[in-house]
Amino acid sequence: MKAPRLFFFTFLTFIMVICGAYTAKYSENTQGYQKSKEEWFFKAISRYPVSITFEPIVLFDNGDYVEVGTEPVGSLDRVPSKSNRPKAWGKWELKGGRYYLTDHKGRTNDYGLGSGNWFPAFPYRPNPKLARIYQNTCSTDIGYGSTLTISKVTFIDGEHFIEGENMGGLTPNAATWEKSAHTGTYHIEDHIITLNFSDGKQEKRSFAVSPKGNPAIPNPKMIFIGGDAYLAEE
Repeated sequence: MKAPRLFFFTFLTFIMVICGAYTAKYSENTQGYQKSKEEWFFKAISRYPVSITFEPIVLFDNGDYVEVGTEPVGSLDRVPSKSNRPKAWGKWELKGGRYYLTDHKGRTNDYGLGSGNWFPAFPYRPNPKLARIYQNTCSTDIGYGSTLTISKVTFIDGEHFIEGENMGGLTPNAATWEKSAHTGTYHIEDHIITLNFSDGKQEKRSFAVSPKGNPAIPNPKMIFIGGDAYLAEE
């Protein structure tokens, strides 16, 4: 029962170590890499009691920002999206090299490249290659226990994938687990991954790649699928 919790915090610590090294800033070449009018970043967020999550953010040229969700940003209809997900939207400004984000309640926080909590996010390109297996781990306290979800995506080759998930409930007296898996084909273009499942269903999700170095370049050690951070398995 303690092992999943230990694994969860080890996983988060590993991501923190990797992303702590990304004290990256844009150069002219880096900015040229992002061809769309939007700018993609991700930020580190501390959550109660002790955890770190990473959240992709898109800054629009009209001063709006949105916290990236499952739906690809390019297909967002902003008016209904702001109504359906008001907490995900806000305003941004760039002043003195720092980004000021004001949320839907009027609260402002500032972020800067090289500060350890604000990083550029890149669209997909075939080079560098993606890793074979990526994993996302999420834990939620529910008062009398907690839930743990471990999601894995395996890119078998340049076309086929397996998506699996282990979901469990942990209480002082018991642990329960459920497993699921899906297969199909995939295609990634810029910030969109299209999944064609073997049952005929198709899903389009947002997609982004983390950075490394200074100036920043894409680093497939960590990717974002549908707004969630996935870490490459060694």
